[in-house]
Amino acid sequence: MTPAASTNSTHRWADLHAQFERVWGLLLREPQEAHDLALGLERAGRMAGDPHTLLLGKLLLLTIRARMAHDPVAVVAEAQRIRASLAAQGDLRNALRCVVTEANALADLERRAEALALIREALPAARELLDPADLGRLLNSCGAIEVDEGRHVEAVTAWYEALELLNGIPPTAVLAMVMLNVGVMYVRFGNFAAAEPHLRDALSLVEEQSLLGMTNICAGNLAYDLIQLGRADEASRFMEALAPRVERDYDLREYAFFQIVRAEARSAIGQTDAARECLDEVVGLGTSAIDLQNALYLRIAAMRLLRREGRFDEAREALFRAEAEPMHIDDPIYELQLLLEAAEIMHGCGDDRAAFRYARQHHMYSIEMDREFQRADFLSLHTRYEVRKTIVDRDFEVRRREETELARLEIEALNAALAARVQEIERLQGELREQAIRDPLTGTYNRRFLQELLPTEIARCVRESRPLSLCLVDADHFKQINDQFGHAQGDRVLCALAAALTTLPVDGLVVARFGGEEFCVVMPDCDALTAAQLLDQLRAAFGSRSPLPEQSGALRVSFSGGVAPLSDWIHQHPRAVDRWIATADEALYRAKQSGRNRIAIAAGQPQDD
Repeated sequence: MTPAASTNSTHRWADLHAQFERVWGLLLREPQEAHDLALGLERAGRMAGDPHTLLLGKLLLLTIRARMAHDPVAVVAEAQRIRASLAAQGDLRNALRCVVTEANALADLERRAEALALIREALPAARELLDPADLGRLLNSCGAIEVDEGRHVEAVTAWYEALELLNGIPPTAVLAMVMLNVGVMYVRFGNFAAAEPHLRDALSLVEEQSLLGMTNICAGNLAYDLIQLGRADEASRFMEALAPRVERDYDLREYAFFQIVRAEARSAIGQTDAARECLDEVVGLGTSAIDLQNALYLRIAAMRLLRREGRFDEAREALFRAEAEPMHIDDPIYELQLLLEAAEIMHGCGDDRAAFRYARQHHMYSIEMDREFQRADFLSLHTRYEVRKTIVDRDFEVRRREETELARLEIEALNAALAARVQEIERLQGELREQAIRDPLTGTYNRRFLQELLPTEIARCVRESRPLSLCLVDADHFKQINDQFGHAQGDRVLCALAAALTTLPVDGLVVARFGGEEFCVVMPDCDALTAAQLLDQLRAAFGSRSPLPEQSGALRVSFSGGVAPLSDWIHQHPRAVDRWIATADEALYRAKQSGRNRIAIAAGQPQDD
């Protein structure tokens, strides 16, 4: 490419970029002109084989079509494609501009969580790349979607940031949008008095800036608010004055909303025929103009008009159809209006019992919403102050966030310290518990624990009809071991015997030191014969290896044991535990008397017991 050709190409790109920015600024001010220019830009990109210009034209047309056609599924798909293509071409700024259109369409599809996630992901880059107007537009959409999610504090925070940005530049359509959204938030929570100044400021800015694309929605919301304040005549006057200038085709939903509110105002001042014309026009717009909000408001307006025309039976039928086909929308004011209108209709039909029921539901729902209304009052006062000042103190917000973060970190540190302390206390309690129930020498349980355990084990095995055996084990010739080898070696023998006993292959085995050289072994699910066999196998293995460093030929390390099964006569005895231990002790005594180093099984119930 020659230098001259390169220069021409640069100039051409700059011209196209300037044209795109001009059209972008006309989207709300002159929507029809913006549409025509966007078509020309798209055509120029296609004819020149310039994919970037073509994409810019498509972005403009999509932004306009998203408001006019209201096909959110198609809008989301197209926005994702355009955004990805612009990002791939390195035009991150315009890719971020596309986020608003995509997020708003996702919100229309009730996929608000996805919309918020998309905006939050885009915000860091948007704060670096977008100018205040576009960043304010993104924050405004974020706030509007947060409100629909019931997160009003987050919404106000987003709008405050947008207001701070927008008040530093000449007035724009986005500033009017933010003011409008703040007012609408108060309307939906019944704070009509607080909503009025915000809605008036938004409409004034729309008129000053000739923002034709926003006239319908601003005027409709202000008139709706005035009707709720009992000033329907005032609402009707300014709506009739605006009616010749409203845009019908730019956003059919907003035009339909304007006409519904216009019908309500006319109906409230007795102009029922004119109100009927407005409602008929809305119905004739088709489904593309009737979203859930418009459908519900149209339903209420139609019922109210029928009542005011004296057609109570038709109004009642409309009410019954509405109840049979409920529309779910997160807007308490519409729900309250529906209940109130139902009470009026039933009263007009002479059914005061039903009217009282609806009025009572209205009253109960009003009480239920009172807490939210009070919260909205607080937000209203706070927001009104901030909007009237037109400046948000960023330093205060930064300090607040820093203090909140410091408080959070401090609380986390305190919680961590508390958790560590609790763990330490639990550990110490566990150690104390172990010390209380363990023999310090052998590590087996002690006699105190055994006395607590045996009644429970007896009751369990009797209840479940399962065998249970108790064994008393005694080290043979233990006094001689102490005398000949010393107490240290005697302790070593006891530890070795305890360790050997704990290896018995019995589930739920309990080994406790019962006396000086005596151990008690509780063997669940073992009858006397099984228990004796297991102990005898252990006895043979234990005797084959000496825990002593050396031993005389005349002294062997061994043990004797007595086994007592849990029999009926034992568990029925008044002192079952003592009787059971005594029975095992008698068996141990027989083993000792029979020459030691053997296992004996207790005899049956003694005749003199």
